[in-house]
Amino acid sequence: MEKYIRNFEKQDMDFLWDMLYESMYVEEGKPALSRDILKEPAIEKYLKDWGRDTDRALISVNESNQPLGAIWIRLFSKEDGGYGFIDEETPELGIALIPEARGKGIGKKLMREMFQLAKSSGYKALSLSVNPQNVPALNMYEMNGFIKIGADDGGSWVMKKEL
Repeated sequence: MEKYIRNFEKQDMDFLWDMLYESMYVEEGKPALSRDILKEPAIEKYLKDWGRDTDRALISVNESNQPLGAIWIRLFSKEDGGYGFIDEETPELGIALIPEARGKGIGKKLMREMFQLAKSSGYKALSLSVNPQNVPALNMYEMNGFIKIGADDGGSWVMKKEL
């Protein structure tokens, strides 16, 4: 299956919301989260009113243009920082793939493309938040140069990658 990466387009918004939902880690054996969690202010701020000048997203698609995954970055203010907030100059990164696309190198490809896009947009670093029990995600972030710099109130790790 050939994979392609393209820039986010307005018609991708519903898929981006789906990927925000997919990006939330649920421990093995625990019930799935309700999609209503996307309406929680701490979660919806990652995509609400998408399209600011500083918002960036990339979509991975297959040869039939079916979306496989997405990666996005967004800046936050100190007063409204996300879970991986470091400062007002460092965008937070989100990434998710549909379940059947995981473990095939698509996430790694999306990350490399986003690193280039973020750097060309003038950013010096990216941050994220990850539950350390989400070992596949944690390993991918570490392999792509993210380092732990702290933890948020819920015990997730805040990680940073210098560009």
